[in-house]
Amino acid sequence: MRNSLIKMVVIVLILTSVANTGYAFLGLPQTNNLDSLQLVSATQVFDMNGQLISKLFEQNRIVISINSMSPYIPQAIVANEDTRFYSHFGIDPIGILRAVWVNLRSGGIAEGGSTVTQQLAREMFLTQEQTLIRKIKEAILAIIIERKFSKQEIMQAYLNQVYFGEGAYGVEAAAQVYFGKHASELTLAQSAMIAGLARGPNLYSPYADMKAALDRRSVVLAGMVKVGYITQSESEAAQAEPIVLAGKKKRVVQASYFIDYIANELVGRYGANRVYKGGLKVYTTMDSKMQQAAEAALGEYQGAVLVLDVHNGYIRAMVGGRNYQESQVNRVTADIRQPGSAFKPFVYATALNKGLASNAIIVDEPINIGGYAPQNYDNKYRGPITMKKALRWSVNTASVKLAQQVDMSDVLSLTQTMGISTLTPQDDNLAAALGGLTQGVSLLELTTAYTAFANYGVLSKPVGIIKVLDENNQVLEEVQIKQQSVLRPEIAYIMTDMMMGVLESGTGTAANLGRPAAGKTGTTDNYETAWFVGYTPELVAGIYVGNDDRTPVGISGSQVAGFWGKMMFSVLADSPVQTFFVPPNVITGIPICTDSGKIAGPGCPETEYSAFVRGTEPTVTDNRLRPNLQMDQSAPNQQPEKRQERPRWKLNLPRLPSF
Repeated sequence: MRNSLIKMVVIVLILTSVANTGYAFLGLPQTNNLDSLQLVSATQVFDMNGQLISKLFEQNRIVISINSMSPYIPQAIVANEDTRFYSHFGIDPIGILRAVWVNLRSGGIAEGGSTVTQQLAREMFLTQEQTLIRKIKEAILAIIIERKFSKQEIMQAYLNQVYFGEGAYGVEAAAQVYFGKHASELTLAQSAMIAGLARGPNLYSPYADMKAALDRRSVVLAGMVKVGYITQSESEAAQAEPIVLAGKKKRVVQASYFIDYIANELVGRYGANRVYKGGLKVYTTMDSKMQQAAEAALGEYQGAVLVLDVHNGYIRAMVGGRNYQESQVNRVTADIRQPGSAFKPFVYATALNKGLASNAIIVDEPINIGGYAPQNYDNKYRGPITMKKALRWSVNTASVKLAQQVDMSDVLSLTQTMGISTLTPQDDNLAAALGGLTQGVSLLELTTAYTAFANYGVLSKPVGIIKVLDENNQVLEEVQIKQQSVLRPEIAYIMTDMMMGVLESGTGTAANLGRPAAGKTGTTDNYETAWFVGYTPELVAGIYVGNDDRTPVGISGSQVAGFWGKMMFSVLADSPVQTFFVPPNVITGIPICTDSGKIAGPGCPETEYSAFVRGTEPTVTDNRLRPNLQMDQSAPNQQPEKRQERPRWKLNLPRLPSF
């Protein structure tokens, strides 16, 4: 400890002597005027077409004198950030030694040794880079500042410069953002809460985490008691005072949830200081036209919408709720819900992986497996049906039987491979085949998983940022597409062929666009949540509708399919019709009799057209006769019954009914 003290004295002497020639020695910035704060441009956020959609976290700063602040604020800062502020000369050797000692004992970085003056020097004149040169510059600048300015001037500059979270710079803006009053009007409790934000504005904001804010306030008050600024009884009275917030300022900004999503990513990479006042230019993946259509999709219902580019995962639209002013919770990412039948495609994909074909027959009948007796949504049973028809009509008994046959653990394994991270070991049961999961899924992960069905088996993970430039237009980062092959291309296409049937003549006909599209409905018990996740060759979009308090929403996935159809019709109105790519080893358009799985003959009561891996298509024809032919085979002029064929896609889109 004695050797460390000697070394510290030597370092201090060197820094003090260098401070006299520091500007020339290290190219330090001038510190002549602490009042004229050098503010930089706000971060700008652009959509995919280069259109400015938001100025991210513009600096909200109102510069005031220290005499216009509650006296508790500088006291709280000194007590908790720099107890020897009024006695040191810019750097605090004792504080540095204490920090070194604490860090050695903890085996990590538990404390820093920066004084208020050093923090001011860093915030006003330097960057946040963690290098030795920056730390030396910071120390020298702190000594220079202390020589030029009084303690009162330094504290005033610091309290006008520091970031207090929620876009507020300086104590006056912070007082208005958090409490709707001037800094001079703050109580002891309010001053302590604001002072506590200086250590971590994102961690201790009461808007983000009230408990963390209260805990931090208690620490600040205890520090003020320790140095003698307030008494213990005053501290206890302040701790008993509730935090009554002014409420966040309403933002009327397009794509507010998406902007928040991007801001969180940027803060994680560059830190709040650079994001909030670094003058960055952020080019995003959002398509403003798609965003507008997505924002209109929910109507008066609560829920979320996400639109992704199938081929690269670009987030084209994101809506985290029906009204950002009402609630800033992004339900695309934060809400975990039961997916209902929108989970079934994972069961069917597992079956295809294990060699079953879309014409495999499952008997739809009442079942009871170890006491588990699921019912179909319409309480009807269809007898023998193909896998494709079972998915098309979302038949529960068929999905449970199929999951039992292919092993539910394998279904869960595939689902996790396709990006669903919220599964638990308790989900290894047959109820999960119907989307009855322990926790549920997020719209973000479920929609992302469907990109693999649309993109030949390749999962495209969501991307929101294409490029970030710094204040000098130098590229800080460019997009890196993250993709993973999770299904064989032929399996992905056959799943697409099966889910196209959902829109053509199944539970999702309200989503039929008159162009190639596929998807799956989902409705949970008691109509708590209704889903539709669907895709075209270019876009995948997911919508869920559900109340925050989990009361019944009163609509089904079939109705949400209508919301999806209306949105996508608007999004794609000016786009040419595209078709799904068919892998070379897949054969399509095979007529299948839905109750036998054989090639449909004249007497087949219902025909569907299916895709197969070449060589696995059925070769046996269902030769049963039509009932009327059996009754009178000699009847003259009998015409064979027309079978329903998959519609030919036209470039002119039909008018959709109103939803």
